[in-house]
Amino acid sequence: MIETLKQTEHFSWYHVTNMNSQDKQSLLTEHGLTEQMLGYANDNNESVRMEFDPDVNEALIILDVISAEPEPVLTRPIGIVLVHGDLYTFAHRPTDYIKKDFLSLQTDDQGEAVEQMSAFDFLIDGIYPLMTMYGDEITEINRQRRAIQAQFGNRKQLTKHTNDLLHLQIQMIYLQNSLANNLIMLNQVKRSYQDHLNEEQTDRIDAVRVEVEQARDMAGLAMEVINAVSDATGSLGNRDLNWTMKVLTVYSIVFTIPTIVSGFYGENVDYLPFAHGAHGWWVTIIIMFLMMIGATYLFYHYGFLKK
Repeated sequence: MIETLKQTEHFSWYHVTNMNSQDKQSLLTEHGLTEQMLGYANDNNESVRMEFDPDVNEALIILDVISAEPEPVLTRPIGIVLVHGDLYTFAHRPTDYIKKDFLSLQTDDQGEAVEQMSAFDFLIDGIYPLMTMYGDEITEINRQRRAIQAQFGNRKQLTKHTNDLLHLQIQMIYLQNSLANNLIMLNQVKRSYQDHLNEEQTDRIDAVRVEVEQARDMAGLAMEVINAVSDATGSLGNRDLNWTMKVLTVYSIVFTIPTIVSGFYGENVDYLPFAHGAHGWWVTIIIMFLMMIGATYLFYHYGFLKK
């Protein structure tokens, strides 16, 4: 679906969602876009990059944004095309929300100034709130991590905590990768347009770059903390496993005592104490229990049963 969301005397903005064959034909014949450009811009798996043709002042930008449907991935690409002085944005269902962030420029205090913007200025201002969403997502991941830490006392949930932390680590990997690629792309945009930008436009790009850099640093710190917490969780699990194995080893030794005692008396050897007494059976059982209790006490005394 092709939507004409903005038209000023300086540019028009067309938003394309889930492009079909009819939309593609319209963009090729009526708008003058190339098939190669459409293929890149609409590819849901395209990597972040930027292509610029200075001779005709055309640009293709692939940008990673936060997905509105975070499963199975947290970030997804959007396509942006600047051609003939107009702006084209390409999105799919998980990223279709981006038009709301761009449209919000018309309702703030800069509404009058927006009418005087070029397509490039409008694009950079629209990208800014998309980049601030990374900081919000990192803050939410930190909140989830703190909630997991608060439940560490519940050892029954240790496996669940480990899985939850793994999920957060995967989400952070997506965020870190997207932020790093977005920063490289923005640097490329600044280099490509350096001969076409005035001081104010340069400041706009720098503001977006600073936001991405801050989010990247936040993501790095958050990832370090999550990794440390995950390692601590693994250490707790290993400690519990080691203690379980020690307990099993101790009691495997303790429960060999009845076998040893009964083995002696089962050989029918003469002159064993209580072997021929009327209450010899009960005496041997008492001996077994006393030896088992004594062995358990010795293991406990020397710390074999302590976590």
